Amino acid sequence: MRPMIRIRRLAAAGGVAGLLAALGVPGGGAGRAVAAGPVAAFPIVAAQTAANGEMNYDGTIKGQLVITVPVGAAVQLTLTNKGTLPHSLQIIPYTNQMPAAAVPTPAFPGAQTKDPQAGITKGQTAVVQFTAGKAGRYLMICGFPGHALLGMYGIFEVSPSAATKPTLVIKK
Repeated sequence: MRPMIRIRRLAAAGGVAGLLAALGVPGGGAGRAVAAGPVAAFPIVAAQTAANGEMNYDGTIKGQLVITVPVGAAVQLTLTNKGTLPHSLQIIPYTNQMPAAAVPTPAFPGAQTKDPQAGITKGQTAVVQFTAGKAGRYLMICGFPGHALLGMYGIFEVSPSAATKPTLVIKK
């Protein structure tokens, strides 16, 4: 029984990457370099409500959801799709011209769900892990074609101050 308890503790402390490392799985984790130290982890629900035709993050649309992290933070966004349409998540440079679909390269390496134009389907979960390496304002969009144009986006801010506490705020 003790090995199971130890693995649970490692899993709780280090998430899936910690569990895989504890089990000796080569390359365990996401396969991307993420900053050492605490992880700024945020669960995000796509299509949490019927608002905006299910095109929302946590029931918000058009930038109402704002995530702020300090520069250099290790970030983990866990996207769960509760809607009937496919959804995805991609962090892109801020622009006033909303893209019609996912952009070729996210703002940070690893800052998108796998194949953001295809998305994940109802009941699926995708984990996005990356390091917020440059201060600035970014968009968190659904890369499924047309969704960001219809308002399925939030704001992702990287503060230049390392003392900034990670936050998720909903502005109505």
